Amino acid sequence: MSTAILLLLVLIGSILLTKYVANKIDPPFISPTSEQKEEIARMAKAAAVAVAYHAVKRRAQETDSET
Repeated sequence: MSTAILLLLVLIGSILLTKYVANKIDPPFISPTSEQKEEIARMAKAAAVAVAYHAVKRRAQETDSET
Protein backbone atom coordinates (compact mmCIF):
# COMPACT_ATOMS: atom_id res chain seq x y z
CA MET A 1 0.00 0.00 0.00
CA SER A 2 2.80 2.42 0.83
CA THR A 3 4.44 1.68 -2.52
CA ALA A 4 1.28 2.66 -4.37
CA ILE A 5 1.01 5.93 -2.44
CA LEU A 6 4.69 6.66 -3.06
CA LEU A 7 4.27 6.00 -6.79
CA LEU A 8 1.20 8.24 -6.88
CA LEU A 9 3.16 11.06 -5.21
CA VAL A 10 6.01 10.60 -7.68
CA LEU A 11 3.54 10.75 -10.57
CA ILE A 12 1.89 13.90 -9.26
CA GLY A 13 5.29 15.49 -8.64
CA SER A 14 6.50 14.69 -12.15
CA ILE A 15 3.33 16.17 -13.67
CA LEU A 16 3.76 19.37 -11.68
CA LEU A 17 7.45 19.57 -12.57
CA THR A 18 6.68 19.04 -16.26
CA LYS A 19 4.06 21.81 -16.20
CA TYR A 20 6.49 24.16 -14.45
CA VAL A 21 9.27 23.52 -16.96
CA ALA A 22 6.89 23.84 -19.91
CA ASN A 23 5.64 27.20 -18.63
CA LYS A 24 9.22 28.43 -18.23
CA ILE A 25 10.13 27.38 -21.78
CA ASP A 26 6.94 28.64 -23.47
CA PRO A 27 4.90 30.88 -21.14
CA PRO A 28 1.13 30.97 -21.61
CA PHE A 29 -0.31 33.76 -23.77
CA ILE A 30 -1.25 36.91 -21.90
CA SER A 31 -3.35 39.34 -23.91
CA PRO A 32 -1.85 42.83 -24.21
CA THR A 33 -3.29 45.71 -22.22
CA SER A 34 -4.98 48.64 -23.93
CA GLU A 35 -1.79 50.72 -23.53
CA GLN A 36 0.26 48.00 -25.18
CA LYS A 37 -2.27 47.75 -28.01
CA GLU A 38 -2.04 51.51 -28.56
CA GLU A 39 1.76 51.34 -28.59
CA ILE A 40 1.69 48.50 -31.13
CA ALA A 41 -0.68 50.55 -33.33
CA ARG A 42 1.64 53.58 -33.12
CA MET A 43 4.64 51.47 -34.04
CA ALA A 44 2.79 49.95 -36.99
CA LYS A 45 1.82 53.41 -38.27
CA ALA A 46 5.39 54.64 -37.90
CA ALA A 47 6.69 51.63 -39.82
CA ALA A 48 4.15 52.19 -42.60
CA VAL A 49 5.15 55.85 -42.90
CA ALA A 50 8.84 54.90 -43.03
CA VAL A 51 8.24 52.32 -45.77
CA ALA A 52 6.15 54.79 -47.79
CA TYR A 53 8.79 57.51 -47.39
CA HIS A 54 11.59 55.25 -48.61
CA ALA A 55 9.47 54.00 -51.52
CA VAL A 56 8.75 57.57 -52.66
CA LYS A 57 12.39 58.55 -52.22
CA ARG A 58 13.55 55.54 -54.26
CA ARG A 59 11.06 56.30 -57.06
CA ALA A 60 12.24 59.91 -57.14
CA GLN A 61 15.86 58.78 -57.46
CA GLU A 62 14.96 56.32 -60.23
CA THR A 63 13.04 59.04 -62.09
CA ASP A 64 15.96 61.47 -61.75
CA SER A 65 18.45 58.89 -63.01
CA GLU A 66 16.29 58.10 -66.09
CA THR A 67 16.17 61.71 -67.29
